[in-house]
Amino acid sequence: MPGIFEDMNWPDGKVNPSGIATELFYIPKSDIETFPEVSAVPATAGENVSLSGDFVLKTGKTFYRLHSTQGKGKVTFEKTGEKECAMVLNKGTFKFPDVDDAAKNLAKGTINSSVVFVAKLPHQSEKRYVVLGHIDYDSEVKVNGDSGDAPGSDKGITVEVEVPDFTPLPNYTGLLELSGGSLDCSTGVFTPTV
Repeated sequence: MPGIFEDMNWPDGKVNPSGIATELFYIPKSDIETFPEVSAVPATAGENVSLSGDFVLKTGKTFYRLHSTQGKGKVTFEKTGEKECAMVLNKGTFKFPDVDDAAKNLAKGTINSSVVFVAKLPHQSEKRYVVLGHIDYDSEVKVNGDSGDAPGSDKGITVEVEVPDFTPLPNYTGLLELSGGSLDCSTGVFTPTV
């Protein structure tokens, strides 16, 4: 689908925070039953870069939470591929500040697995969640660990994810099923399971 072009104005003094939130979410792609997709006939620029619907998970499956140290994580995108076959390569880098059993287990579990990540981008007035994952393309996840080399030095694991897509960092406004409840990504409200 070609771009749906709109004016791109910038008001003087607009608040424009950077980075990602310190909590993000991930799930093995194999735990997803139905993947939301961008509309085949979008009417607006927003629809052209937003997933429609919810992630429907296999019975008993949920997204997992992952803490990412503030100032150490980000999401990016870049064009990739040959002329007339080009796509987007969505990327994320996340930092967990320990090499505990859970961190090493994540490293082991993602070695040959496709994993979908959802990150929140800070914004003054709206909720912005973006997806690193695609129904047709597997993600590549690299988890590297570091004990640190001196008292007070940086340590932990760095999670790097890359996934081809048609859409740069597609928006997600559906539900995320988590342990203990669900997160509405359109409002940022977590509703505990009753």
